[in-house]
Amino acid sequence: MMNGLNLKPIVTKLIISCFSIGLTFTAVAEEKSYKDIEFAVFSMNKDIPQLSKSKARMLYKGKTKKLNGSIKIVLVDLPEASIHREEFYDMLLGKSVSQMNGYWASLSFSGKGKPPEELNSDDIKDIIEWLNKNPNGIAYAPINKVPDNANILITVLQGE
Repeated sequence: MMNGLNLKPIVTKLIISCFSIGLTFTAVAEEKSYKDIEFAVFSMNKDIPQLSKSKARMLYKGKTKKLNGSIKIVLVDLPEASIHREEFYDMLLGKSVSQMNGYWASLSFSGKGKPPEELNSDDIKDIIEWLNKNPNGIAYAPINKVPDNANILITVLQGE
């Protein structure tokens, strides 16, 4: 207390205000970078056909596993903790990672599907290595990380 003035409530409010402002700036900065990211759904197999947005959604919701009626597709997913996974699912499906985990859990429990194989890292080298081992594999990554020799099946932008 200073000359009869209790500073504790004032300091508390000041700390809370600074914390709130910091969170707001962080959210705005993350939102800005988030909106600037474009993803590519791609394969290393040149025989896999281009995807429409609805076909990509069907694949990533487990509603289909084949393209052109005969090409059996295998999907790979980035690690659950990857920010790219969160962004990709939000942009393509409008779902969070936790919502997709619940969705896949219910499909698995009912025997109607199983989630994509999850990589241990979101490093593009690991994604390419997995795709080279799985000829009908499909992956996603920020488009600026996808190699030139990849078969880009569709690009996904925020708000599309």
